[in-house]
Amino acid sequence: MSLLKFYVRYPDGRQEEYPIDADRALIGSGAHCEIRLPPEAAKVEHVSVQASASGVYAQALAFDPPPLVSGVQFTQGALLPDTALVLGGIEILVSAVDLAPQARIARTKQEKSSPLTLVGAALLIPLLGYVLLFDEEKTGLADPPKKVPELWAEPVKTCPQSSPAQALAVAQERFAIAETKRERSPFDVRDGIAAVPLYEVAAVCFQATGNKEAADEALAAAKTLRDNLQRDYSTHAVWLEHTLRAQKWRSAQREVALMIAFTEGKKGEYVTWLSNTDRYLRIKYGQRTP
Repeated sequence: MSLLKFYVRYPDGRQEEYPIDADRALIGSGAHCEIRLPPEAAKVEHVSVQASASGVYAQALAFDPPPLVSGVQFTQGALLPDTALVLGGIEILVSAVDLAPQARIARTKQEKSSPLTLVGAALLIPLLGYVLLFDEEKTGLADPPKKVPELWAEPVKTCPQSSPAQALAVAQERFAIAETKRERSPFDVRDGIAAVPLYEVAAVCFQATGNKEAADEALAAAKTLRDNLQRDYSTHAVWLEHTLRAQKWRSAQREVALMIAFTEGKKGEYVTWLSNTDRYLRIKYGQRTP
């Protein structure tokens, strides 16, 4: 099996390294991408990368801005470790780490081990497990609380303005802001969360003016966005718990970052746990990925 390692160089000279514990990765500005770039440099999903025993293969998924390799627009093909993929001025070097040789070495050592060594290992493994568990307990990495915060209060039911003229002005303003935030929500989930109550206010204010068609449109947009974000929120909460239990630390860091974005501005036991977990992972396992 081969895993991926990314080296990212930004136009300002900043460099970052991202080992990915998987043989596939997405480069883009979407929150779900393993290598997340600014929206001005990449589309939501811009390049797909696959590692194999023969090297790294990449495929362009978007062309604005065009992915470049050696100054030429790139569509698909192999990526050499010393050849940068360029997106919006950001250089990305990709390499594959082949785990097969390591596995073969480990297996050879195991086959050459003496019976006495095997007995010693059998006694050592439980002790090592205890030491590791004890070390985790000392660090303060606790299990997540059972209840995650609610993303929103109850849907908005009344318009903040009573006169038809003022209600219409509020409706039009909130709807326009909500539309803009919904467009930005693939890049930042916080915009999507903020858009839901804006749509709901617009819906009840349009309803107050007798504009049922506009009210229904705003209400439908609010419901669709509310349902989609709630599903994503629940999925990421479950996936975060899984990555922590499986000790997939890089994946856990990305999930923590997403859950922190989902719960921004909220308080409670779960939000405190997220903050502590984020700090623990960054101290022990390095800076989190984008």
